Amino acid sequence: LNLGLNDVTAAGLIKKTGNPRFVYDSYRRFVHMYSDVVMGVPHESFEEAIAAKKRARGAKLDMDLSADDLKELVAEYKAIT
Repeated sequence: LNLGLNDVTAAGLIKKTGNPRFVYDSYRRFVHMYSDVVMGVPHESFEEAIAAKKRARGAKLDMDLSADDLKELVAEYKAIT
């Protein structure tokens, strides 16, 4: 479940990898999975959030979203929980 990802470790991982998109996508997935599996938050809430982001950006696929989009989704996902 990517335990250990948080705002501080995400910043460090970005420095280490130089790939903020990878980091924020991993972080987004972690918040989604943890919230669904451990906290029992319905996964539909997260699917609705990413679908709205893709519509707003004119993106067809998750991979079409930018690092900034994914960073925003991390914050939105945290607000869902």
